[in-house]
This record gives sequence, structure tokens and C-alpha cells, in this order.
Amino acid sequence: MKTLIKNASVFDGKHAKRKENAYVVIENNLVNEIEKGKISEEGFDTIIDAEHRTVIPGLTDAHVHLFFNGNGISDGMRADENAVRSVRVARDMLLRGFTTVRDAGGVTYGLKKNIDSGFLEGPRILPSNAFISQTSGHGDTRANRAEYRLTDGIYASASLQNKGTVLADGVAEVLRAVREQLFLGASQIKIMAGGGISSAYDPIQTVQFTLKEMKAAVSAAADFGTYVMAHLYTPQSMQRAAKAGVKSFEHATMMDEETAKIIAANGIWVTAGPQCGRNWSTPLTPEEVKKKSAMVREGEALTTELILKYNLPLLFGTDSFGDPDRIEKFQLEDFSFFKKRFGSFQGLVAATGNVYELTKLMTYQNPYPEGKIGVLEKGSFADLCIVEGNPVEDLDILADRNNMKLIMKDGKIYKNIL
Repeated sequence: MKTLIKNASVFDGKHAKRKENAYVVIENNLVNEIEKGKISEEGFDTIIDAEHRTVIPGLTDAHVHLFFNGNGISDGMRADENAVRSVRVARDMLLRGFTTVRDAGGVTYGLKKNIDSGFLEGPRILPSNAFISQTSGHGDTRANRAEYRLTDGIYASASLQNKGTVLADGVAEVLRAVREQLFLGASQIKIMAGGGISSAYDPIQTVQFTLKEMKAAVSAAADFGTYVMAHLYTPQSMQRAAKAGVKSFEHATMMDEETAKIIAANGIWVTAGPQCGRNWSTPLTPEEVKKKSAMVREGEALTTELILKYNLPLLFGTDSFGDPDRIEKFQLEDFSFFKKRFGSFQGLVAATGNVYELTKLMTYQNPYPEGKIGVLEKGSFADLCIVEGNPVEDLDILADRNNMKLIMKDGKIYKNIL
């Protein structure tokens, strides 16, 4: 199967200058050639005229939760409910142009397997499986203090019993939890290293997991050729995680200058999700959650300044979770937040070319070793979008799904309104 895209302005995921008047040759599910000029159209099964629109790599959201898709912990949704709803969430993300997502915690094995086999439609999934939390940490999602542990691994809590999170205390339990996620096919490990907004009983300021526990997680992941990503906000949590060898900081919104220097020196990725730049509160949001959200937002301006000052490795991540209609409303809009914080080019690279560099941390745990993700060059997967305008110069273009004219994943077209 050979496909030709002609009259294209190609953004390769790395360089601000597009390749103009280019053609893209796709053989089966891989890009074989990208060159300027014209090419004979003979021998192609499909010919697509981009009409000088911009062809970009398929987008990656580096922080989503496909499995956590209810309206809140109080929903008490069963695992089968979450799993069924995740099918819609995944398909919707693909139709917004996200051909790959890094799932930052949840039950995704069945979803990923059926997407990869072609039974369901959705993005490539880089799974963490269950995120790992200490007791009374951000992953201890009990809704109130009356929900308790019955025995080891059995809880009077639907949100813990659905296996999207694992509680582990002490080095031995952390090692077992990490190894269990690796057995289930994790491409990287997710730990909760500090307090969170949505959880009711862990203040933002808490530092979660001891240094020994974090090092145990990092060591067990490294033994399987991969890395650890960590949820955290405060300098104390970030500095401990850096010392332990964690390679991806999720949120990191209360950064200070000393911590920024440590991140830069260690080449740690920052998924600076702008979800805290808006007011997520509803009339039903608990007051404590509103307070924590406001506290986190206060640090965002300085964090943005430090990311730019020290040129910290940046990933685009939205922390998309919860009701599918909520995700639909805000996932693409986050590109506008990235433009305001980091500029259009850096924001676009965070969702494309930087992801290719991130995938190298997974080594042989990469579930998609046959092609390159996040770039458009020879050997990359035929995951791409054709968009109206030039998002390299104006990232707001991607915030409007109507500008997404064609979406291709693995050489197959999922949307075409050219």
C-alpha cells in the first residue's frame, strides 16, 4: 500500500522552518521519503493533495488518564464502567489529532491491545498501568475517612478496588508494585511523589515516598530498561525525585530557581500541564480542592519563566481525565495555554519532536519499536495531521478542531475533510 501526499508544507517535529512544496511518500504504515518538488504519481494507491497546508506529526498528549473517566470519586464507578467509557475517550482523542498518548495511570491493557489489533479505534498508548502511591498519598483516592482497607489489596472503596492505583509502603512493597506494572506491560512507571489537587486528604505540601522508596522504584524500572515519571508540585518533592533518578516530572508547577537548575543538570523532562492555569471549580467542587488548585496556580508564572530561562525539556500534557465531555472541551484548548506560556514553536515541539526523544528512555520497553513517534522523517510512523494554516507560528490553530483537515495513524485515514 503506497500513499502520496503532495503540495505539502511539512513540519518535521524539530525545526521551525517548514519544507515547502514537498511530497511525502508512505509505504504501508511508515514514511519512506519526504522531499521538495514533484514526483511521478504512478504506482500510488492513494494520492492526497495537501494544497499547501501544513503537514505535522501526529500529536502526542504526554499525560492522560483514559481509564479515569467519571465525574469524580463520588461516582463510585466499577472497573467495567470505566473500561467501557475509555473506548469513547480514546477514539475521541484520535479524532482530535492525538495519534499517541502516554497514559499516566489507569487500567489500559485491554484498550491498548484492542486498538493495536485494529479492533477499536484510538491512539497508540504508552501505558503506565496503575500509578503507585503511598498510603495517604495522592493515589490514595478514598473519598472519606470512613473508607478503609479490609485486608492487603482489598478496600471499601470503588476507586481503589478498580486497580487503577496501587498503594505501596516501604521498599519491598514498592518493588513489588513496580514489577507488577512491568509484568502488565508498562512502558514506564508512574509514582505519586507529592500532594495533589483532586485527592481529599493529602495537602499539596506533602512529600510522598522516602528517598529509599523512590530509588527502589527507579532501580526496578531501570532493570527493565525504562524510567519513572512522578506526580509532584513542590521544590521539596522535585529535589527528592531528582536525587532518586526520576526522569519525568508531571505538573511541577511550584518550581523555584534552585530546583530548575537541578532539573536542567539532570536532563529531566517536565510535563507542564496548563490544566492548572484555568479555574476547574464547579459548584460541587469541595472547598479544600479549590484552595489547593489556587495554591498551585499561583506558582505557574514563575515556573513558566524558569522553564524558558533554563530551556528545560518540555512535554505537552493535559492531564485529561474525568467526564468525556469535559475532555472534549479542554484538551485542544490547552494548546492556547502552551502558546501563552512557551510560544507557538516550543509548544508544538513539546507535542511532537520532543516525544521522539522521550521514547528513547523506554529502550526495549517501547511498545512501538517499528517506527519513530513524534517526527516526520524516513522511518517514522505514518502518524500525521494536515492542518489549516501554520501552527509553528500560531499554535492557536490547533485549539480549533475544525482546522484539523486530515488525521492519519499508521497509514490509515481516520478523518478527511480536505
